[in-house]
Amino acid sequence: MLPFAKGFIMLCNGDTEEECIRLNLFGDKAQKMKDLDEIQPGDIGFLLNFDKDELLGIFRAGTKARFNIDPKAWKGRFAAQVRVELIGELQRIKDATFILTQTGVGMAPMATGVPAPAFPVHPPEVIEKILAHFGEPVKE
Repeated sequence: MLPFAKGFIMLCNGDTEEECIRLNLFGDKAQKMKDLDEIQPGDIGFLLNFDKDELLGIFRAGTKARFNIDPKAWKGRFAAQVRVELIGELQRIKDATFILTQTGVGMAPMATGVPAPAFPVHPPEVIEKILAHFGEPVKE
């Protein structure tokens, strides 16, 4: 049995990536909270930088998603937040959109036309396929 029930992929760009990593915090717009409700502590997470088409990982959720864990983060623009912890060294996987599509992540264009995961939360079998692209196994 896998040491996690599901996983999640949240978004960043060139302007928000550093803050996500530094604060160990992923965020989204307040209206997206309903899509993040399934995230539980211990779930595996990734950060998709859609500007660079890179998938960053591997992270573990430290909290459930909730509003304003750090209200000052991203100048308050992303109130739906999940505290995360990096597992091992930060890894970057290039051609993330292609890899995510190949692993079964449904992609949909954002308002800007850039593809992004249609939903943030994914079942363990999809997360396991994504983890295969990273060099470090996830331990209990």
